[in-house]
Amino acid sequence: MRTRPTLIAAGAIAALAATACGSGTSIATHANVLQGKSPDQIIKLASSAAATSSYRMGLHGVVSVDVSGVQGLPPAAAQHIAGTLKGLTLDGKGDVQDAKHARITMTLKPVVDKQLVVVLYGDKVYVSEDGGKTFADGGSFSLQGLPLTPDDLVTELNATGQIQDMGTTTRNGNEVKHLHAVLTNDYFQSLLNKVGGSGAADPSAQQFGALIGQMLTVKDGSVDAYVRTADGKLDSSDSKFTIAIDIGKLMNLMLHALGSMTPAPDSSTGATPEIPNISGSMNLSLNAGATFSDYGAKIAITQPTVDPNAPVPSTNLFGA
Repeated sequence: MRTRPTLIAAGAIAALAATACGSGTSIATHANVLQGKSPDQIIKLASSAAATSSYRMGLHGVVSVDVSGVQGLPPAAAQHIAGTLKGLTLDGKGDVQDAKHARITMTLKPVVDKQLVVVLYGDKVYVSEDGGKTFADGGSFSLQGLPLTPDDLVTELNATGQIQDMGTTTRNGNEVKHLHAVLTNDYFQSLLNKVGGSGAADPSAQQFGALIGQMLTVKDGSVDAYVRTADGKLDSSDSKFTIAIDIGKLMNLMLHALGSMTPAPDSSTGATPEIPNISGSMNLSLNAGATFSDYGAKIAITQPTVDPNAPVPSTNLFGA
């Protein structure tokens, strides 16, 4: 669980169904604090507003997969992967005290059939499958570099250097400034290289990000941020991207991780099964969004007590 895509996806990835917080001020009656500001200045204002504030968030994301470009993969395995990830949907909500303390309740259907509660406390992760009654130790993980908070999101938006001002619109009943940025492959490589960070308790997180980066190519990606004109706080965001995963490199990475382990000989013939020669790319598409509300709410995240009997979720993507 230390480097689970579920967590990275959970954070990084989402689109919330909660209402944006604030006074609900009418569009026609409030002052526009963003008037005359450039996209860079708006980003800095939104980042400053989020950096020291608590807030509530909502998440929604849908993943689709296309394995038609993969050669050599047994049909049953291809069907299993495609079937498991088909319509993969994440829904969740979270209370965030600050960048180090958060509690997220989410579902990840159809991979996990139970509601998950994930608590981030410092650099520790705790996971519950029973609504938060008991927690398993999810290990150590640093989310540095992943746009999982308003502050991180606007910082990463600014890092793209390609922010476009799309004008003013309405979201969740609020007047907002719409900012748009294209996410390039270089951007994602840089993002993956940051996973784990220098302060991570588990240095393997950095290695994980670097290795994953070798097999991913971004074919299409964008992020849209919506900043409230009334107070300069981030209201919501939408992200869309398609990633090509080099299956050959993925298999090499898995075999390298197994080291000297080889398939067991057939019990009847004594022959050692050949490892299939798999090549080509699998395309993974994500449409995700998030909404942010109740800035400044009284939120206090407590550190869970680990129950050694609490189950740790398993995604079972490959039938293991």
